[in-house]
Amino acid sequence: MAKGCCDSCDSIRLASVEAKCSDCCDVQVGSANHSGYVPNDIGIGGGDYIEIDYCLDCGKIQGDFPLESSRLEENEDYDDDDDDDDDEDDEDEDEDEE
Repeated sequence: MAKGCCDSCDSIRLASVEAKCSDCCDVQVGSANHSGYVPNDIGIGGGDYIEIDYCLDCGKIQGDFPLESSRLEENEDYDDDDDDDDDEDDEDEDEDEE
């Protein structure tokens, strides 16, 4: 994951962290909270995985920032995507029964 040098201080001491947490991720942005899968719009990965590169000299998380407002900040439920997938599966099952 980490390649090159730090976005901030040009150090080559970059650490890469990949962690699988599946649906056991807790995130707080301001007063908004989320428990479940890793949100894919806050710059730390998404789905089952947290993926972060950071500088061991200055501590800056690497990436393209600033980010647009996340669904969490907009009080939108991340589980909506899962519900949409379930609806499509239900429609496929209905067609198979006919």
